[in-house]
This record gives sequence, structure tokens and C-alpha cells, in this order.
Amino acid sequence: MGIIISSAVTQSGGVSSVGQAAEAARAALTGAGCTAEQVDALINVGVYRDANLVEPAVAALIQQAAGIGLDYRAGELPCLSFDLMNGACGLVNAVGVASSLLADLPTGHVVVVSGDAHPAQRADVEFAFEPVGAALVLENHSDAVGFGGVHVSAGDTLPDPQGYVTLSAMGAEGRSSLTVELATGTAELVEHAATAAREALAADGLDAARVVLLCGKPTPDFAETLATELGVGAVITDGFAGDAHTSALTAAFVAARDAGATERPLLFVAADGGPTAAAVTYRGLGVQ
Repeated sequence: MGIIISSAVTQSGGVSSVGQAAEAARAALTGAGCTAEQVDALINVGVYRDANLVEPAVAALIQQAAGIGLDYRAGELPCLSFDLMNGACGLVNAVGVASSLLADLPTGHVVVVSGDAHPAQRADVEFAFEPVGAALVLENHSDAVGFGGVHVSAGDTLPDPQGYVTLSAMGAEGRSSLTVELATGTAELVEHAATAAREALAADGLDAARVVLLCGKPTPDFAETLATELGVGAVITDGFAGDAHTSALTAAFVAARDAGATERPLLFVAADGGPTAAAVTYRGLGVQ
């Protein structure tokens, strides 16, 4: 039995990380033919959130806005929701966590949501990332290989902060302030991404030439450089102009699905500042 993506949705055009993720979650559940009552866990991997919220967990706000698990019924387990923040690599990490949860839930469903937005929630404010909300519905299927194991590679030094609020300068505008510094270059990102990707391919016995690489665009030339380094059969990124950050891999999967490319093995690879990278293979229904 393998874990499959039964539905994937992206949502753009808004300014709220919570709102867009919730809309994507509702649409993804509809696409999967899954009711809100059938969701066992919701994992939010988004980093930049409305009004720089710290508490409560943004996952709980998305769960509420999406109408998931709001009614408790005798004999039913409540929906578990939590944040898992590791930048662009968060979705791959969430796949690993979902695999552990679904191992004990043969008929279970896990929804992974993502999305980043400027805390000011205004379209006219410059932001380093594309404000895109996304959602995946994951579940077990007896006829699929599904996801392989998660593999990571990271630098051995503590990274500098990438996104932060300058406390000494924010004044009364801390709720709508944000500084983002993207300092890691393509070469460092590709080095770790390639290491994680090769480990994932080797562990699952896949030839790079057979797979379709799905990745984000942390730098303009990252995807092309990584594809060349790995020698993959094809590379697909999301269709957004900028970096969709935590939603990039879901958006790339949507693009691959719409292009008919999911009939081949997929290799999800994410990379972020630090540098750090994560990779996981995926073989959907009928793919060996």
C-alpha cells in the first residue's frame, strides 16, 4: 500500500495566507471526493502569515476557515492540525510526517496546506514570494507505490535569518512589517538539492533519466541548473512568475498533472536558504 496524492489545488490572487490556503483545502477535498469529516490531520507548511501571527498555530486558523473537523462526534477522533515550518522544504517534510500518520490510518486522509503572504495583507506591498495558497490531499491506496522515503541535505553551520521583523525599527507597525533577505546562491542550493535527490533516487531504485523533476524557483536558474546536474528526463516548475516558496512543489505537481506528466515517476526536490534541501520520489497509480 502506498500513499497517493488524490487531489492537488493552488489558489492565487488574494492577499491572505490563511484565506488562500483554506480555499485551496476546500477545493482539494472536493477534488478528492473527501468530506471535511473524513480528514484526520491538517498540516500547514506556510511560513509568512497574516499580521505576523505567532499564536495560535496558523494550521488551526486554516482548519477553521476551511470548515474541517469543527464538529466533535462521539466515537470519532478529532482532526489534528499543526504547523510544520521548514521553508520551501516544508512540504517534503510534511510528506514524511503524513506517511507516519497514515501508516496507522488505512482509510485516513491528511491535508497538507501551504502559502505565504506579506503580513500587511495588501497587494501593493513588495514581497519576495508569490502569494499562492495550495493544498494536497494524501491517502493510502493498495495499487500504488506512492511516495518513497524523505531525504535531506543541509549545511553544517547555523544559517542567518531569512525573514524577520526588526524589533528596534518596527515601532507600532510590527504586525505589518517584514524584512526578507535571500542570500543563498544557486550553486549552494543545487549542491544540497542534488545530494538529497540522488539519495532519494538510489534508495528507490530509479534512474534519473526516467523521472520528471518537480521543483521550485528559489533562484531564476535553479531548476535548469539542477536538472542538468541530475540528468533527469524532464523538469517542471510552477507556472507563477516568481518564487511560490512553500507552495512551489504543489504548484509544480499541478502543472505536471495538467501536462499529463504524472504517468512517469516524479522527483520532488525543494531547496531553501541555509542552505538546506529535501527530496522524495513519487509514483502514482499505475506508475512503477
